[in-house]
Amino acid sequence: MRPSRFDGGEPTVDTAGPITVLLVEDHLILAESFGALLNRDPQIRVVGIASTAGQAVTLARLHEPNVVLMDVRLPDGSGVDAAITIRSSTDRTAFIFLTAYDSDESLSQAVEAGAAAFLPKSEASDTVVEAIKRVAAGEMLIEPGKIQHALAWHRARRHQERERQAAVAALTRREMEVLGLLAEGENTAIIAAKLHISTLTVKTHIRSLLAKLDAHSQLQAVAKAQTLGILPTIQGPLSGAI
Repeated sequence: MRPSRFDGGEPTVDTAGPITVLLVEDHLILAESFGALLNRDPQIRVVGIASTAGQAVTLARLHEPNVVLMDVRLPDGSGVDAAITIRSSTDRTAFIFLTAYDSDESLSQAVEAGAAAFLPKSEASDTVVEAIKRVAAGEMLIEPGKIQHALAWHRARRHQERERQAAVAALTRREMEVLGLLAEGENTAIIAAKLHISTLTVKTHIRSLLAKLDAHSQLQAVAKAQTLGILPTIQGPLSGAI
């Protein structure tokens, strides 16, 4: 595979001496154990261990390691945010993300942060050591297909978020109340009684929220609102027609 970096630039990692590695892991015993294992390799030298995002940024700026082995989730924030902060002040560091949550979201965030590799925490130590050496040499170990998938997922999430914000801005407080009661399976008469308004007014609100959500039925409106995160997902059939 041709050496590359996600941002399109040439790798600038200096590996004239041992590969310097910063470990970022909130489980200290695990981090120290893995650090000792890495230090047994004559080509690798662990320069620091951080258990928080704040410590990771501080130690990365102090040591400018060749590679940061970064946990995705940390007690005081995201490893992704820490990586973005570190990358803003140096281009000499490559990132390998380790995660217990192998999801599209985690991969998308890692790619956004400029990760050169994305590995599960269950990965064998030999594989991680090999990844450190290859990443330090400038290789991108995330397959192009996975990068494209992650970017497509991220674009879809951004589009969904824009839809959610537009829907929230468009729906009135009363329409949100009606939508919530529809999601609970209430019919027009019960909604009218609960909100102390007429059934005609309820039907007007329903027609309005259907138009704003671009939905053709109450069921579709509720399903779309749940998909967008406007309403919690509620189990059970939707009852009640206009």
